[in-house]
Amino acid sequence: MVWAKSWPQGQPPELWLPLWQHLDDTADAAGLLWDQWVPPAVRAVVGEALPDGEADGRRLVRWLAGVHDVGKATPAFVVQVDALANRVIRAGLAIGPMVRNDRAALRHEIAGAAIVDRWLAERVGLPRVARRQFTSVVAGHHGSFPLLSTVQDAPDRRHLIGDQAWEAVQAALLDRVAERTGAQERWPEWAAVKLPQPVQMLATGLVVMADWIASGEAFPLHPLASVPALPPASDHASLRAQMAWRDVDLGDRWRPHPVPTDPLDRFTDRFGWRPRPLQAAATELATTMEAPGLMVIEAPMGVGKTETGFMAAEALAARTGAAGCFVALPTQATSNAMFGRMLAWMSRLPDAAGAERQSVSLVHGKASLNQEYRSLRLGRTHAPVYDDPHAEGVPRLRATVHEWMSGRKKAALASFAVGTIDQVLFDALRARHIMLRQLSLAGKVVIIDEVHAADVYMSTFLDRALEWLAATGTSVVLLSATLPASRRRDLSLAYARGRAIAEGRTTSVDAEATAVLDGHIGYPAIVTSGYDRPLVHVVPDDGTTARVAVRRLDDDLPALIEMLTHQLADGGCAVVIRNTVRRAQETAAALAAVFGEDDVTVAHAQFLSVDRAANDAALLARFGPPDDAVARPSRHVVVGTQVVEQSLDVDFDLMVTDVAPVDLVLQRIGRLHRHRRGPGESQRPERVRTAACYITGVDWTGETPGLDRGAVAVYRRWPLLMALHVLQPHLDGADLELPTAISPLVQAAYGDLDTPLQWQEVVESARQDYADEQAERHERAKNFALPPVGPHGRDLYNLSHTGAGDLDEDSPAGQACVRDGGESLEVVVVQHGRDGVDRVPDWVDGGGEPLPLRHVELPWDHARLLAGCTLRLPRALTHPGVIEQVISDLERNWFEGWQRSPFLSGQLALVLDDDRRATLAGHDLHYDTRRGLVLGRTNGRQ
Repeated sequence: MVWAKSWPQGQPPELWLPLWQHLDDTADAAGLLWDQWVPPAVRAVVGEALPDGEADGRRLVRWLAGVHDVGKATPAFVVQVDALANRVIRAGLAIGPMVRNDRAALRHEIAGAAIVDRWLAERVGLPRVARRQFTSVVAGHHGSFPLLSTVQDAPDRRHLIGDQAWEAVQAALLDRVAERTGAQERWPEWAAVKLPQPVQMLATGLVVMADWIASGEAFPLHPLASVPALPPASDHASLRAQMAWRDVDLGDRWRPHPVPTDPLDRFTDRFGWRPRPLQAAATELATTMEAPGLMVIEAPMGVGKTETGFMAAEALAARTGAAGCFVALPTQATSNAMFGRMLAWMSRLPDAAGAERQSVSLVHGKASLNQEYRSLRLGRTHAPVYDDPHAEGVPRLRATVHEWMSGRKKAALASFAVGTIDQVLFDALRARHIMLRQLSLAGKVVIIDEVHAADVYMSTFLDRALEWLAATGTSVVLLSATLPASRRRDLSLAYARGRAIAEGRTTSVDAEATAVLDGHIGYPAIVTSGYDRPLVHVVPDDGTTARVAVRRLDDDLPALIEMLTHQLADGGCAVVIRNTVRRAQETAAALAAVFGEDDVTVAHAQFLSVDRAANDAALLARFGPPDDAVARPSRHVVVGTQVVEQSLDVDFDLMVTDVAPVDLVLQRIGRLHRHRRGPGESQRPERVRTAACYITGVDWTGETPGLDRGAVAVYRRWPLLMALHVLQPHLDGADLELPTAISPLVQAAYGDLDTPLQWQEVVESARQDYADEQAERHERAKNFALPPVGPHGRDLYNLSHTGAGDLDEDSPAGQACVRDGGESLEVVVVQHGRDGVDRVPDWVDGGGEPLPLRHVELPWDHARLLAGCTLRLPRALTHPGVIEQVISDLERNWFEGWQRSPFLSGQLALVLDDDRRATLAGHDLHYDTRRGLVLGRTNGRQ
């Protein structure tokens, strides 16, 4: 009579599910997950911690899943539904008069952990500390690992957890699970086991996943009058579970094809060209390096690091039993661009299992706006037609989106996924369902592109994530144009710490062993993890060099206009990169007055999501790699912010950039003469045939360079001064030779380089300020980061204490936790006409449609359109001094009907008038489809 689920909630029940049934269902779902979905790499990690290997791993995961909800066999839980509680009382189990009032004091996962703890003590005889590594999984199955004290105090709440009769029911349920799963025969050997923390984390993730599956529609409830008989215990999945598993349909598990004798031929098959030296070296190293392991690829912009990472991932997956790949990028826009490239790679991948159909996902909050992803969600598969439909004798993969994995916290569980780096950073954030996030990355090869884009705050989470990934046996490939030696070393040490703990070693790679990573290690270079020290592999120069003239440019618009007018007199495509949106908008307005609106494009982040996606697509269509589909204009100027430097494969004839840290300046220069435009560059106009980059945002007249305030606010003073110092010989006339100069410049700028005598006082002060701020940011990040991986046998209790709570990776609060950008605010833009009617913005494709009254639920098509009309407000409207007033002003336009839409629930609306204007917290806002959101002051001051 003890129950687990009822329907409908909050009303007299019509359907119910006995607790024993739900425990059976969840144990069976866990067994099916283990057999058919869990990657071999994860099974191996769990199995290595147990006496009978993977067989024990399966038993343990099924047992943990089978006991996870035993805390529902308590008065505190049962009392929630009168009709079901009365049946339990009539069956002889007492529920005291105070239970209903006090029940919130004992959550069922806490009660369950206490009940399992008592059973392990009485039935198995496990000592107190040993019991915790199992009970913390039960306590954590709702997404967070509670304080140990809450579980220790639970037995004292006798009226809530149950008297002796309740204890008999609880023990009977646990005895049944032990018999069904085969655990009862294993406890004599399991008693001495010390489970590694990553194994406990992965086991908890599998229990959560099995619980969600067993709680879904595929496992139906019974009519209230039906009381199913308890079937005999069996270690086989029930027919009910097998039928439900087919309905859930998680897709097929990829089994990589063994590494061929000639991995270079494999590269040619995947991408259609012979590999460059870097790609050949990385492909071969991935077949011989310590695995699982870390590979750091440092190479110039535009040489195909993405393809290199894919090939390394394929080889590492074949060697380690990984069954998928996760690609992480800095932004949603770069993730969108990468998604198509991943699909193209997948379509050439063979599957040794012959399963063909593989789950894919685009993991960020605006994924539904991506056309390729949306088409897959409609049930189509991505399967380009090739002359040879088989690779290496086996079928190639077909990408598909599986419905069960389309939820916010489940999308990353797909075999192949692309998302923002936030997904990896959240792997080390003490937030709810951390165990599911770790499970989603374990058993894949993780590729992190543009790893240099992570600042010190983000790097704190990234380093900790690498440690936990290493401890779960996950291989990681890091891609960067170049890294400062200190970051290269920290990344290697973080991974080495996790791997040492996983292997049971008491010592890891020490700082002395990483001396090989100091300074300029050669370029391009590949660093791989070895057993006790990292290994450096310098890649032979492929003979491709480029010379770039680096010049000073006065920081005023007339100087910029004069230079561009002269240089583009015969045509050409230029890019002007500003460090702030305000400077970009001002620059674009001035240039449009000279060159014409049609010849000036603006690219920054303060556009509606749908407009931002269209802008990125337009940039690629005009300035992408040479292709029949690319219509390059004869003369054009793009004015952008940092969005231009990140992953977009665009190519310009001339560049102007605000001063930035030297590694980012070089990253930006990677968009200059990126692709060959014909023999001898003959397709570039004469005046821009020589690559030239102009540095501005600087007052060049003083003894020490004067820096634009916006640049200082974004990057701080010391990195900017050091960038100008190391670039000074080139600013004085020496050409910048690429890629030769990239690594030496970066190492010098972040090293202990002497500065000119007249700069020393300013630079030293800036250095100290920068160091102090970096240390403070590191400490602040540690408040939210997971602790280091503990020794084997240490439980996971208290792991969520003072954590970040239930956060979405793409939410403003979630990004504030891992990116240190402060609280940001996303709004949905709506137009409110003079006729008093709310509309989808009229410039959006499909827009102009009237919306229902604000209290009415939106139709699905309107909700989807509005989901693409989100806009992140600028810092001027979200800093601590103004954000409360901004939210108060926005809440005056509350759309009650949105709260019933999964696309828009919880969103605030920015309501613009017919002229696309609004007033918010004393600021005039105007949305310009060419310039984005333009911000002013109501008193007329900009």
